[in-house]
Amino acid sequence: MPNPPLPHDPQPQAPSKPGNDECCHSGCTFCVLEMYQEHLAAYEEALRAWQQRQQAAAARATQSIRTPRKRA
Repeated sequence: MPNPPLPHDPQPQAPSKPGNDECCHSGCTFCVLEMYQEHLAAYEEALRAWQQRQQAAAARATQSIRTPRKRA
């Protein structure tokens, strides 16, 4: 069962894919399709980093549960 995400570390959201009619196919400097690809690459990188943070946090939480506390 996957661990719930950390409340202070929300999962990155994927960029919205532009519609077929949003590109004019005239080679614009800021083409919506190229911008989408850049945003998608940044999202995928952020998602990988987020997943690693979640896994590390889950491992720490699991380890702290397994480690008995010393009584005073």
